[in-house]
Amino acid sequence: MLNRFKSFVKANKRTFLVLLAGIISLFCFNVTKNGIGPEIFGWLRLWKYVSLLLLLICFYILFLKGKKVILANLTLVALLVLLLETILFFVLGMPSAFKKDFSVPDLPENHIARQVGMTYYADSVYHDIKVNGTDTVFDVHYSIDHMNKRITPGFDSTKKNYALFFGCSIGFGYGLEDDQTLAYQVQQQGESTNSYNFAISGTGTNHMLAEIQYRDLSKQVTEKDGCGYYIFFWDHIYRAIGTMHRYTEWLHLAPYYKMENGKLIRHKLFKDGRPFISSMYERLYQTNIVKYFEADLPLKLNDSHYDLVTEMVLETKKNYEKQFGNDKFYLVIYPNYVAYTPEQMQIFKSYLKKKKIKFIDLSQKIVYQGKYTLPGDAHPNAEMNELMAKYLLQETKKL
Repeated sequence: MLNRFKSFVKANKRTFLVLLAGIISLFCFNVTKNGIGPEIFGWLRLWKYVSLLLLLICFYILFLKGKKVILANLTLVALLVLLLETILFFVLGMPSAFKKDFSVPDLPENHIARQVGMTYYADSVYHDIKVNGTDTVFDVHYSIDHMNKRITPGFDSTKKNYALFFGCSIGFGYGLEDDQTLAYQVQQQGESTNSYNFAISGTGTNHMLAEIQYRDLSKQVTEKDGCGYYIFFWDHIYRAIGTMHRYTEWLHLAPYYKMENGKLIRHKLFKDGRPFISSMYERLYQTNIVKYFEADLPLKLNDSHYDLVTEMVLETKKNYEKQFGNDKFYLVIYPNYVAYTPEQMQIFKSYLKKKKIKFIDLSQKIVYQGKYTLPGDAHPNAEMNELMAKYLLQETKKL
């Protein structure tokens, strides 16, 4: 056996020398990459591609000569994929890649950042400015109270009803002052109502559930009667299942829920709760193939995703009922600028109905664009919130 191997090496001496050169080159690439900052320059990425191409070509030749057909075919497939990756690298203009830290903070398990994920610092004021060229899109302040929720000014202790708001930047009021949010408008237009804004920018359905599971929200509410609104935006589905794009961009520390034997289970965060899938996403998202084709994973929504997300809503509803003593919790389908098909919305609604989740459909009330968004930004403006508060209160009375 040893003599046969020696003979094989001798007969393919040049191929083995090139293979060795490729291994040394790849080793030097890793040493160089680890010694620089977060940006992996285009020329450095090209170095890696050339090294890997050399290795795969050599392995393919050796497997082919050694009559290892299966291994040769597998290597050929890998070689073709890498070749496409390299070609698209040039098509995209030899872009840099960036090292991103996906680690989980070393915090106690019961810490709010471990349980809820993204949230705001208590007793703080955030100053947010967005500039588009020479134009200032907005220059606003977000006031956060001692329980991490956005303050809705104008609280009146004589009022007897409450309105709770959950959701993302739409409900939070991104780009708007405290007295321009949807919660504020409902408080102004509603009968004897104080609003409580638990929405968190950039979040999905999983954050809402984690939030209401983390603490009893009724302890922050003085009124005895009212309702809860979940301002649902279609992208919440993608955020709640942690797609590759959303995971790698901003949601690697989001709460991770999954279905096991028909039951909803919380399992840490996306990063440490599903290590294999998350690690795969981290390796794929900056590839030229993904960037060129603007690919995301999973490729499309299926029934399991609708089931998972609506189960999160149902569990939130159950927690709301337990904490507040009534069943007036509503999912509000907000107008979307992100496209979904009528069939997708029909499927989503069928799951809501199946789980007996009450919903208010405001998706067709207005065309969500133009005068209803911030100038230079797709988020709703104050006029939009004033109008949506009117529709929301009207629809609530019908229930």
